[in-house]
Amino acid sequence: MEGIFYTLTETELKCSGQKLRKLPTATDHEGLDIGQIKYMDLSYNKISTLDGLESFTSLETLILDCNRITDDIEFPCCKSLTTISLNKNQISDLDHLLGNLKKCAPRLRFLSLLGNSACPHQLMGLDYDDNDYHRYRCYVIYCLPSLKFLDSTTVTREEREEAILRGKYLKTVKPLSLKTQAKPMRQDRKDFVPLPPAKLNIALHKGIYGACRYRYTGKNSEGNRFIRNHDL
Repeated sequence: MEGIFYTLTETELKCSGQKLRKLPTATDHEGLDIGQIKYMDLSYNKISTLDGLESFTSLETLILDCNRITDDIEFPCCKSLTTISLNKNQISDLDHLLGNLKKCAPRLRFLSLLGNSACPHQLMGLDYDDNDYHRYRCYVIYCLPSLKFLDSTTVTREEREEAILRGKYLKTVKPLSLKTQAKPMRQDRKDFVPLPPAKLNIALHKGIYGACRYRYTGKNSEGNRFIRNHDL
């Protein structure tokens, strides 16, 4: 890896903040035996692809914090991986990532996604609260029941029991965009008439109706704040 500063031992490879755009390969350095690497830290780079990861057949820990990992990323089959850290990347599709990890990293025990929009942590902004993060944790533990550590906290027995009972119901479904929701109105529809122009003769006024679409954007209803379980 010409021009790249890194730390290399028989089982560890560390290369942070070197503007790497891809994973190192066996041809990057004469003494690099990627089949023996168990720990790899490539944080603070510009990596956006995991091509070649399958060559690290002994890899157990992969640190990719602060890179350019997006929803397009695909993990190859890595049966030895137990720890993956993807903090502060650009991951928003939680279901896609969890499905990929469940299939390709069956031994995964430690996972961290802090700083991604897929992880609704309070530090991400005022739109998120403790309830959002709690639902997220419960759903991730449900999808990856073998996890022992998620983000900055150990998975507790209570969390695991809750995930079994209600984890599948806590999937976050994002609303479709307005462009996707809006359907063009057929011009031959006879049950709707166009709304009148702004200026009309008051004497000729009559009731007119048309199609419209409402969308609730409030995070929490003010009225529902005072409703308790025994009121339902």
